[in-house]
Amino acid sequence: MRSRIAGVAVLLICSAVASRAGGPAFVAGSGYASGVEGQPLIWASGSVQYFTDQGNLSAILTGAQADALVATAFSTWTSIPGVALSASQGGHLAEDVNGSNIETNGYGVVTAPADITSSATGTPVGIIYDYDGTVTDAILGQGAGDLDDCFTNAVYGGPDNFSMGGNIVHALVVINGVCASTSAQLPDVQYRLVRVLGRTVGLGWSQANLNVLTQNPAPGSADYAGFPVMHFSDPINCVPISACYPNAAVPTMDDMDALARLYPAGSNPQAAGRIYGSVYFTDASGNALQQMQGVNVVARLMVSGQPSRQYVVTSVSGFLFCGNAGNIIDGYVDGNDLPYKRWGSDDASLEGFFDLGQLMIPTGQTIAEYQLSVEALDPNWSMGVEPYALMQVTPSGSFAPVVVTVSNGSNAERDILMLQDEIAQTHPGSGSTYATPAALPQGGAWGSWISGYGSTDFFEFTAQANRTASVAVTALDEAGEPTENKLLPVIGIWQLSDQSEEPAPASTPSAFGSMTFGMTRLDAQFQSSDTYRVGVADFRGDGRPDYFYQASLLYSDTATPARLSLAGGVTTLNGIGFSPGLQVSVAGNNGSTLSASASQIQVAVPSGTQDGTATIQVANPVNGAFSQMIGALTYGASATDLLLLLQGAEPATPVGSAAANAIRVRAVAADGVTPVSGATMHGARPTACSSRRAAERLPVRC
Repeated sequence: MRSRIAGVAVLLICSAVASRAGGPAFVAGSGYASGVEGQPLIWASGSVQYFTDQGNLSAILTGAQADALVATAFSTWTSIPGVALSASQGGHLAEDVNGSNIETNGYGVVTAPADITSSATGTPVGIIYDYDGTVTDAILGQGAGDLDDCFTNAVYGGPDNFSMGGNIVHALVVINGVCASTSAQLPDVQYRLVRVLGRTVGLGWSQANLNVLTQNPAPGSADYAGFPVMHFSDPINCVPISACYPNAAVPTMDDMDALARLYPAGSNPQAAGRIYGSVYFTDASGNALQQMQGVNVVARLMVSGQPSRQYVVTSVSGFLFCGNAGNIIDGYVDGNDLPYKRWGSDDASLEGFFDLGQLMIPTGQTIAEYQLSVEALDPNWSMGVEPYALMQVTPSGSFAPVVVTVSNGSNAERDILMLQDEIAQTHPGSGSTYATPAALPQGGAWGSWISGYGSTDFFEFTAQANRTASVAVTALDEAGEPTENKLLPVIGIWQLSDQSEEPAPASTPSAFGSMTFGMTRLDAQFQSSDTYRVGVADFRGDGRPDYFYQASLLYSDTATPARLSLAGGVTTLNGIGFSPGLQVSVAGNNGSTLSASASQIQVAVPSGTQDGTATIQVANPVNGAFSQMIGALTYGASATDLLLLLQGAEPATPVGSAAANAIRVRAVAADGVTPVSGATMHGARPTACSSRRAAERLPVRC
């Protein structure tokens, strides 16, 4: 077996995905040593030691030249004033890592040399020179190392192991030599290497001067000078990177301040101050309520009375707080069976906290003024900025910019109150719990808030076996319009008797996914007649006053009468969530709705083609919701019906002569009493007593 070969270990490729905006990429959550939760994860003592590949990087870069490339990229960060961070080359890896000693089994497990695995803390940062792209193919998938993918795969990697004490202890970085085979490619490789090493030392993505990306308004030189290296994504047409940014790999003030907050030097040659506080939802009177996470707080140095575009620093509110803790519906662990809450604190006092430290005071001045403002994180360009990556939340309410004065060493506390934001009201799910769900609102439709971190709405209802139901939940913004930038609704259904609080047996694995914008829909089938619990939660386990939704449960329960002749007829459906405009079909044939209320639909059922049971379906043509009553309607006779002989005595009759008396039977239900109306029946008359021919089917009088 491959696993028995000495010096080779199994490497599970599962990158750490947490990334904090304008600050730490990784924040300790639960499972770390006492006192570590909520702290940025960084290299101990600010010391990074790296080990490079033995081979060459490309045909134009020898191993020694590649080592120089890496050293230059590291110095981009270690040379920043006021930062106590060092990086040194500890030597080389024990081998030339290439396609002959690294491979994948196709299921995400890579077999690789032991000194580049996440447990190889003796080589804290392993840097691979992937000469021909075969290493990238093995790690990221066949073809990922090709020239066509250099825009995304020229350099990749980052931390993959953290200590219980709250430090980064291993990282892996891969440089694809296919993307460094010409001198024209090297500036782009250098740029991407600087960004990956920024992540490697613990820097998160950020957003500042977004107009550099959107071109609205058109950016000037100051916008470019303040645009951070650690922005999340680049336009696909930025090849070479200089086509978009004049000094792409040069850290700006936002980058430098973020790094200085992670690795502050004992003394800073540049005088600096700090602004910190929390962002809050407010009530109708403007008083602070729950803290608001995910707001980009921006500080701009005031220059000649105007906020600077060059000297800008950002911090996202709640950057130390857990942005995704999982939920009771889908569970609290990810696909690798690791808890979501391993990233970020659950301390409610950090839910809206921001920290704009290391705000420089210009040389020759004792104080500086900074304009404090807020903005939304762009759901496209800043998708990966935490704490809400990969689904950003649009802030609620507004905040008028203010000017705050800082002095050297000062700590200015300034909370941000978002006015005229969403205010959660008493709603049908208020006070409901898993153990004590609320009654399902009459009519099967309701509006509610998932308000308060970790909240879930629970409702109970009854259902029969062989029935299906659809639960549809649409997230709405403050204007009442569907949105995918607020609540991420997920839905689950349990039997009420299930008190395990385990993930729901029937659930939506993620938010949305339906054909209707802003809607999540769960279609479930019931195997037994029982009382059930339906839950609605945010996918991240989040809860805020601006997480409003409209929901409906469509469930059809009974049909009265439940039997019609083959000619069809009128029946009344009883259920939940009915409304005008629903479509009713029987055995795939459309019926005609005669009247409809929230709990009843009277429908003209089309004629049937044969005796037996048929499924009734009630469907919403707008959102795709449907409910089926499987085998709930019988056309004519049923397989369980009985025939009672009413008259059948006959005198001896010559063969070929008519019987003296008619044979009379009655069709009844399985109980032997209830008459069956409209059943189609046939009798058989043999041509001779000894005949072996098939009997001729003849009508029988009922």
